Amino acid sequence: MAGEPPWVDRRGIIRTSNSVHVSPLPDVIRAYMRAHGLTKHEEMARVLGVDRTLVSKYLTGARDCRDVLQLRHFAQAMDLPPETFGLMELPQSIPVDSADTVADWRFVRRTLNRNRHELTATAARLYWDSVPIEGTTCITRPNWMAPVPLDLDSIRLEFDDDAPPPMCDGTEVESEPYRPMRPNGLSRYTRYSQAVRAIARPTLFENRASYRLLDVSFDECGGRMAFGSTTYFDMVDVCEVIAHETAAVWTAHRGASRITMEDLPFRNRVGDLFDPGRRPILPSINTLTIRRAPEGDTFFLHRRGSNSVTLAAGLTHIIPAGVFQPAAIGQVNMSRDFSLWRNIIREFSEEFLDTPEHDGSSGTPVDYDIEPLRTLTDARAAGKVRAWCFGVGLDPLAPAGEILTAVIIDSDVFDSAFEELVSRNSEGEMYPSEDGTLGIRWTSKNVRRVLNREPLAAAAAACVALTWRHRATLLA
Repeated sequence: MAGEPPWVDRRGIIRTSNSVHVSPLPDVIRAYMRAHGLTKHEEMARVLGVDRTLVSKYLTGARDCRDVLQLRHFAQAMDLPPETFGLMELPQSIPVDSADTVADWRFVRRTLNRNRHELTATAARLYWDSVPIEGTTCITRPNWMAPVPLDLDSIRLEFDDDAPPPMCDGTEVESEPYRPMRPNGLSRYTRYSQAVRAIARPTLFENRASYRLLDVSFDECGGRMAFGSTTYFDMVDVCEVIAHETAAVWTAHRGASRITMEDLPFRNRVGDLFDPGRRPILPSINTLTIRRAPEGDTFFLHRRGSNSVTLAAGLTHIIPAGVFQPAAIGQVNMSRDFSLWRNIIREFSEEFLDTPEHDGSSGTPVDYDIEPLRTLTDARAAGKVRAWCFGVGLDPLAPAGEILTAVIIDSDVFDSAFEELVSRNSEGEMYPSEDGTLGIRWTSKNVRRVLNREPLAAAAAACVALTWRHRATLLA
């Protein structure tokens, strides 16, 4: 790397083979903490934009940092000259190296996934004119929510084949800082999804056909949702750039909770989050599942893996939750799977039983008469499964869209459908059941603990809070 001292190699790593390198990082961190009155490692971690355990390891010497890009970031975060760590200022004329932009991108992406809960709260404060659902970070507009929970059958779905494309697609100049250089160093990745696939490589990341939200309205009698077609990557190219930009600015501001729209050019370019014409809105259907039992009701949570999924990575979520999309390719399946209920029961099968995901790569339609899909549908017709919809909200950090639902299942149906309930699936692990129960007891104490202490995804918090508020209706 041009401009670096001779003990730095071409990758930006401090050499230690010819001499003993004693890192100044622990002493610098201690001095910074003393000067700024910081007493906890969590506070210093927010300044540096890293995990608390990493700060502890730096201070004890259990971990050293020899990555020049990381050290430059630490110097900037602490408002120190790079010479503090033996680095030289980079001349402004030096061209950006592809490896540098990839390292920066990877660092911010890692920061995003490790701090989504706090970043969501930061993003929510940007939208003072929106409605926070039950005091959570999930935001909405009045006509996007039903005044009372609605049976899923009272939601009318419409499809428009000729909807115009959204105004923003993620290729705008404001998104360039968050699309790193390609390995050839000649151009940036055209789209954010290309960078995710090439650099982050999450386990589950497929560009499937999906339903794009065009319009939504609710009243006491029912709801209406209009959709067009889009793809999963269309949403990622905009919504995850919005999230990435927020994480980058948050890191540069040393974890400050107050960020303004002026700090976020791409988010500002996208504009009104509740205008479906501005960007692709590809909602997930988020379902709080309650097992209704004589000995007491229980609910279920899911810890989503940071390296497994793209949306809500590293957060605790309700289960099941999945993007609203057809299960197989082809126009016939686009029409056949255009159903909130069918999407929900496929996710039940995939997430509670870890059955192979209907990844949309085949043209073979899903057989909805197989188990547990048939059992759940028959039980719903018999009144032993009840499916409710609250409305639609947005996660302000990555505003892909959130359809908020709850499904109440009688214990005998649940135990039959999910006899082989798994503790881990391809997207993460199930929250442990309490002793003597299947799931988490549906009590005020547990609901309060989950809402106040768990790093819940915005949609998960909204569904838990709404279900608790309307429990007399939903659990009657």
